[in-house]
Amino acid sequence: MYKMPEPSFVQLVTQALMGANRPLTVAEIKARVEMIRPVRTRDPQATIRSAINSVPLAVSLGGRPAHYTWWPRHLADNAFRQPLAASDLEAGTLALNEEAWRALWPDFFAYSSRSSGEVTLVLADGPVLQARIEHLVAGQPIWGLPPTPALADWYRQQEAVPDDALIVQVLNVEARRYVVALARRVDRDEAAITTRNQALADAAEKVLRAARLSLPDFWLIPRLIAHDAYRHPLPPDPWEDVLRADLRFVLGNREVSLTEKLVNDLERDWAVPPDPWASPQPQGDRPSTGSGHRRKARSDEARRAWGAYLFDRGMDHLWKGWPLAAEAYYKEALRLDPGHADAWVHVGNRRFEEDWVTEALPLYERGQAAAEERIIGDPARYPAPFWLDVDSRPFMRALHGRGLCLWRLGRIDEARQVFAWMLELNPNDNQGVRFLLHDLDEGLSWEESAARDEERTKRLEGRKHE
Repeated sequence: MYKMPEPSFVQLVTQALMGANRPLTVAEIKARVEMIRPVRTRDPQATIRSAINSVPLAVSLGGRPAHYTWWPRHLADNAFRQPLAASDLEAGTLALNEEAWRALWPDFFAYSSRSSGEVTLVLADGPVLQARIEHLVAGQPIWGLPPTPALADWYRQQEAVPDDALIVQVLNVEARRYVVALARRVDRDEAAITTRNQALADAAEKVLRAARLSLPDFWLIPRLIAHDAYRHPLPPDPWEDVLRADLRFVLGNREVSLTEKLVNDLERDWAVPPDPWASPQPQGDRPSTGSGHRRKARSDEARRAWGAYLFDRGMDHLWKGWPLAAEAYYKEALRLDPGHADAWVHVGNRRFEEDWVTEALPLYERGQAAAEERIIGDPARYPAPFWLDVDSRPFMRALHGRGLCLWRLGRIDEARQVFAWMLELNPNDNQGVRFLLHDLDEGLSWEESAARDEERTKRLEGRKHE
């Protein structure tokens, strides 16, 4: 007679978590598993932990001892903000961001039992849409709804425009049923959304401190859902936008790290030695700015000393070709000393290089304001020559970055005013803004000017090798 094989420990852990009405510890999961199959391995606790780690829909909520939960159960009544792009409106598509994708297709990574991606979308003031999530862009992890005439018609009826957003609310997780409404950009309540963004960032900090390591986005988002970060009728902005703009976090390669912890690791390993001529490390332990138990800096002098040291360490890593580590140092410097103008400028440079121009602009503006408050004062009364005086350079770098952002954003007159002001402050023009003004006067876009400059550089390099 054929004997049914015993269920695997992964199957039994899955069954235990799905059947629980509350988060469970490893010991509680083990007890439920052993009601069906004894765990007779050399280390039963490690066996159960390994099985938990093999269940893609299980996440840790942290704590001591850690508690684990079946995260799709937490999706009920969650709401997610899905920005709309011009391409969506034109084609009747919906390219999903990470949060909406995980909400609409929570078992995507459960390969052996993955569903087909079919969803029911109840469009506000519109039809009920039966749809299926598909891979939209070859070679890129972009999933969503392919061109759908009913969705295109609904966009038109709603008079949706780019930068509006959809609010996707979970009605029934098991039935994959969701209600979708349009949130117009012009009706956006900035104060309320800022509060929700702060709550999301606080939840992310809690999750990352419990994890003790950086987390990839496909692990972070389920943990945020399990911590009820989206259980509110007003959803926050997309997690990536929120965390990237927060000094507590550094994002890179689809991973999220706590700034403080990443800097701690870099300082402990010391793979990049400090410049001996830069700011020395202050005496004693670095003060904490987080929610932990360590005391904060006792004086402005101490905060500034640590800010200067951390900024210079960021430059050490930037020159070594480690821009993500450099950003961590800049952000940690700002957490201790928000008045460090050059740190704001260099975080702005990171966003500018990543093409997040709308995020780079306020960073340059903060750098300019910090430089004026601490160093420059009224630029018209500054006693030293600009740029030739090293102390003025963070201010001038902030102006340069601000002008470039305004140019890229199509705010041409404002960009021209910034560059003209820079030339007035520093007629020697060490930053070359006269060339930027020339291209502006010719009507070139920033992209066209950059392409011309790149071509000019290639020609000069070619002549050197002739």
